[in-house]
Amino acid sequence: MNTVLNIDTSRTEASIYNLIDVVDKELLSAPKGYIRLESSKGYPRYYYYKNRSETSGKYLSADNIGFIASICQRDYYIKLLKKLKDLINRYQRGIHFDIYVEIDSVYYSFNPGKRSLIKPIVPDIESFIDEWHLQHPGSLNTFPIENGVYTNNGELVRSKSEKIIADRLLDYGIPYAYEPSLIIDGLIKYPDFLVLNKTTRETLIWEHLGLADSLDYNSNNLSKLALYEANGHLVGKNVITSFESTNYPLSTKLIDSKINDYLT
Repeated sequence: MNTVLNIDTSRTEASIYNLIDVVDKELLSAPKGYIRLESSKGYPRYYYYKNRSETSGKYLSADNIGFIASICQRDYYIKLLKKLKDLINRYQRGIHFDIYVEIDSVYYSFNPGKRSLIKPIVPDIESFIDEWHLQHPGSLNTFPIENGVYTNNGELVRSKSEKIIADRLLDYGIPYAYEPSLIIDGLIKYPDFLVLNKTTRETLIWEHLGLADSLDYNSNNLSKLALYEANGHLVGKNVITSFESTNYPLSTKLIDSKINDYLT
């Protein structure tokens, strides 16, 4: 398989059947035999067995890494196929599961020596997060920051409230980007945060309205939210909003609640 696949979470059953078809086809041409991994002075050593009844295997050098990888990949497909068939059964019985988490569990069940040779059928979460950060660099808004504060992650943000949000996201292990750029309806916008739900792998916008009792401030931000909604970024679905005013300062408890509701 040359490329990893995407999952349409709105069509879970169809996506699982599609993955089963792909895995079945890959297994038709899979190699025979088994690989046992040992470690010597911190380095992996691979041994090949024609069948499980053999008591001694043939040592394979680095020159055979392609063959070794093909067997490790086959073992991953066999284990994944079992998992996918179980997911179909659970889906048809109405049992909830998180498909990305379930598929990742197969990949991470292999030890690091074998895992390094396996290409997962969908990107594993660590690789996905790395790519997500590359696609969403932060601190791109060139409007000057006056009297800013630094987050625990080292970003300069515009207010203590934004620091609270950023620090809580960091505490929860939620990937985020502060003031990245988005092009929406031909306009460049800089949301306060982009955040990633690691379970669903969905990217959400987080806007904090820190001057809720200012008419001019509210007018500008409501226009931004209207632009978002007109282009499929819906408040309460994939846009998180938080508010504060002079009489109602930002509550850490509220931030934690929003993180738990939308991002975990």
